[in-house]
Amino acid sequence: MTTTQWDNLPRLIEVNGGHLDWNVSELLGLAGARAAGARIVEDIEHKLAERKIGHLPPRIPRDRTCRVLLYTQDRPGLGLVLHSARKLAEGQAPEGMSVNDQVGVLATLLRMYRPAAK
Repeated sequence: MTTTQWDNLPRLIEVNGGHLDWNVSELLGLAGARAAGARIVEDIEHKLAERKIGHLPPRIPRDRTCRVLLYTQDRPGLGLVLHSARKLAEGQAPEGMSVNDQVGVLATLLRMYRPAAK
């Protein structure tokens, strides 16, 4: 299997702190497309999901000038925090996990970003 630009995207996001701010036009360029048609956007979302890359907004906009926040879903850092918050807001709990559990996990993740006591 050959490495594609899509396969390099998780690493690019990771070296940028677990999140990356892109325009839809940059995603279109990666997909080799000119316009953000419904099928193209669906394909982009699928390619991101295959690589455990989340995005906000939850649906890729069809306007090529719109910004999209990409983040890694499965690695420690801000990306995981963003993914956990998105899933909680969407009411998508992992199997066997209550909303209360999700809030607890998110609170634990957020503690890493509190300033140290002086």
